Amino acid sequence: MKKQSRENSIKHPRRDLPFTCSRRTFFRALFQEAAVIRGSLKGKPGFRLSELGSLPDDELAQVKPMVHPQYEIFIDEGNVWARYKLKERAPLKLFSTEERENLVPFTMFDGQHTLGEISSHLAQEMDWTQARALAHVRDLFLSLVTPMICVPADPLEPSG
Repeated sequence: MKKQSRENSIKHPRRDLPFTCSRRTFFRALFQEAAVIRGSLKGKPGFRLSELGSLPDDELAQVKPMVHPQYEIFIDEGNVWARYKLKERAPLKLFSTEERENLVPFTMFDGQHTLGEISSHLAQEMDWTQARALAHVRDLFLSLVTPMICVPADPLEPSG
């Protein structure tokens, strides 16, 4: 077992993410919840989306984030926006295109890269420590999970 450096063992407050369950978000969340239930029936425990904020950094670093397929991402007036495809609703402004610290990791939220890989890339791009980059990528991802713009690419399974 590898020893973690002090930098990599930063503790974050554990919290469940606050989801409001409206009719439009219910079915989007249902898929992840069904995967958790299906896994538990097979003897594999799983995490709910609301529990992502409670995961330790080493487990969250294994998550592969992706933009939810029901959202379209676009750039307009110097900002990155998300638009729900299935209903006519106002788009949500995510962040400015000038915010490299958000744009760099967000472009890698493609379901192919883990949060750990994304944070390593961000640390190099911004000349940050790995711990700072992971904390930033973690916060960005969790802020986009709450409105269901981003989700884990695979059902979450706890380690151990």
